[in-house]
Amino acid sequence: MKKNILLTQKDELTLRQQKSRRERMGILITALIIITAWVVGYFANDTDTLEAALMVIPGASEVQTRGTYYIGLDQNREIIGYAAEGSGNGYGGPIRVMVSVDPAGELLSVMVIEERETPGFYRLVNSNNYLEQFLNRQIVEPFQIGNDLDGISGATLTSEGIASSVRKSLQTIAREGLDAPLPPETKRLKFGLPEIFLISLYGAGYLSGRFRNPKVKRGTRWVTLLTGMVVLGFIYTAPLTISQVIAFLSGYWPDWQNNLYWYLLIGGMLLTTALDAKNHYCAYFCPFGAFQETLAQLTDAKLYRPRGWKDFLKWLPRVLTLGAIVIGLVLRKPGVVGYEPFATLFDLRGTGLEWALLILTIFASLIFYRPFCNFICPIDPTVDYIYAIRRWISEVRKK
Repeated sequence: MKKNILLTQKDELTLRQQKSRRERMGILITALIIITAWVVGYFANDTDTLEAALMVIPGASEVQTRGTYYIGLDQNREIIGYAAEGSGNGYGGPIRVMVSVDPAGELLSVMVIEERETPGFYRLVNSNNYLEQFLNRQIVEPFQIGNDLDGISGATLTSEGIASSVRKSLQTIAREGLDAPLPPETKRLKFGLPEIFLISLYGAGYLSGRFRNPKVKRGTRWVTLLTGMVVLGFIYTAPLTISQVIAFLSGYWPDWQNNLYWYLLIGGMLLTTALDAKNHYCAYFCPFGAFQETLAQLTDAKLYRPRGWKDFLKWLPRVLTLGAIVIGLVLRKPGVVGYEPFATLFDLRGTGLEWALLILTIFASLIFYRPFCNFICPIDPTVDYIYAIRRWISEVRKK
């Protein structure tokens, strides 16, 4: 009898060791795939800017390169304008613009020559004629959202990325073309209600997990869920998406003064996952997750995982997430691979596919508990990958 028990324990130990080895191999293979995609995307060809410089200087028959800026010449070989490229980070990565000014320092034209935004965000900027705000103004003006520029509601990161690109272009023209450097740009820390709510929700989620009273724990969790859905979802439309994860992996790190919210959101999730082994964002205040749970309360929907589809449903979100990350890194366009219907729900805009996915999720949420989160959400596999790395490090430290 003892011998059989020892054999059983030995078999269980062997199975755990085999599972651990497979998990570590999966970590290494996934990391290798992501690194390869990053390298391929990094060495992709950039857009030619000489033709863009000619297009943005009205009346120019020729453009010549002068260091990092361009001069536009008319038919009499007279200088009629200057142009320069600038780049600033938007929602999905760098937004490159070409800006032109006349010899007196008046801004003539702004053209976006490359962007990596989610199509819905960029269409929102174009439909509101955002670029027209920059025209016929002097180079010395601040060109800052909330000061002399109006941002686009629902596309604040995109509009700020364009404004930042324009400011960098004008700094180059003023310094090198007009020989009249602009004063250094001062950036004020953007800290307001979204950041306060986010920190409070992380704190409430952390404390809620330590309450012993089930009723208090459940009540606190529903407070954080509804707050996340209303504030981060419907009011500010600022949930975490795979596009932002890919943007950070691509090295597109926006300035923290204007984008502190996103650093707190992603940093908080990584920190709580790595240190506390819990994903407080998804469990306590993910806006879309809260929306699904609210619908589940109407019909008392339960978690459903069919046995015959267990492995398929386990690997589906992992494959979708890895595929999105690889495509986003190779194309260097994080915005085009996001498939979450968050903006469709909270801002009522999106592609036909996103609307179809939202409608399907709404009906499924009345039958199953959190169907999108459990079956296709890309954030959960990302967190699982962090968990696996954490377990590996923990095991190595113990040994």
